[in-house]
Amino acid sequence: MTEQQPAKRVELYKDLVFRAIFGKESSKRFLKGLLNAVMEQAELPQITELTIKHPFTMGDLDGEKTPIMDISVVDEKGRLFDVEMQLQGDPVFGDRLFYYGARLYGRSLQKGERYWNLPPVVCVAFVNFPLSKEKPDVWFDKWNMRSVLGTGLGSNKMTNIFDRLPRVFRAESAPSDSFTTSLRNWVRIISGYSELTDEEIAKLLRETPGFGELRERVTDYYNSKEAKKVFDAQTDYELSIRGEAVVAEIERDKAIRERDQERRLREAAERERETAEREREAAERERDAAEQSKLETQRKYALRALRYKFGQDAELPEGWADGRSYDELEKFVDKVFDCKTFDEVLALL
Repeated sequence: MTEQQPAKRVELYKDLVFRAIFGKESSKRFLKGLLNAVMEQAELPQITELTIKHPFTMGDLDGEKTPIMDISVVDEKGRLFDVEMQLQGDPVFGDRLFYYGARLYGRSLQKGERYWNLPPVVCVAFVNFPLSKEKPDVWFDKWNMRSVLGTGLGSNKMTNIFDRLPRVFRAESAPSDSFTTSLRNWVRIISGYSELTDEEIAKLLRETPGFGELRERVTDYYNSKEAKKVFDAQTDYELSIRGEAVVAEIERDKAIRERDQERRLREAAERERETAEREREAAERERDAAEQSKLETQRKYALRALRYKFGQDAELPEGWADGRSYDELEKFVDKVFDCKTFDEVLALL
């Protein structure tokens, strides 16, 4: 770190710090340099002059007064810009950025003006997470509202631009062809200001419009009373985020435990049901076996009674007992004893 740089670690990628450094009228030159690097890569017209619509003030540190957008800008052509710094992964951040742009777009038309007076809106987001899980190697992306059926209909007046920051919180570098030279320089500045070597600083001063003014701003600002309040607010915000993350983790663990408990209860109930079903089936088999045994005993008793009365050669037709209940067989035996001839017995069948 050179003598001109403060001893503190400079973390321009943190949203409150980014807003405090880049979001003031005195920051216009290096903010314009950053935005023009983005516009060059996005193949959009450069910015000649810009005005910061809602410059950063200490009131922005009050949660109730914090603007919905990090930095809001209008250029000399009337184009509206929203510049966002987003470190926390958000699966709906694309929708959120579109919403910010829609707010700018919807508020830009004054009563009585025609729709063709609507200005272009450009939302620029610097993010610290892959733009797509399916395509994690994409580092820069630009969205417009255009037809998907080939008619060519749509509008270029709303543009969302995503720029992924490398080397924030972890050792990482973007492929050399991910950015133009100008944007690659600014990405390096934002994501690794404190790690810049003297050689890199000299190169950036030659190649990057606005970098010199940014260094002066950072050096002066990091020794100011306002900076301490910004850093404290940033720390409090990060602690609250971590606290929310811890609470969310506890809630997730609780939900997992409850789901596991419900699953275990369901599995136990299913096992009990299966056991009861097996026991019921076994009891039915036992009853059936007992019934069959009882029927067989009564059938044999009927044959013995028949042969006792009419001799050992007395024989009933095959299947004579099929379908007869125990009570029916018992009544049959009683009637056998009342019969005087074997033909009377056969007549009972």
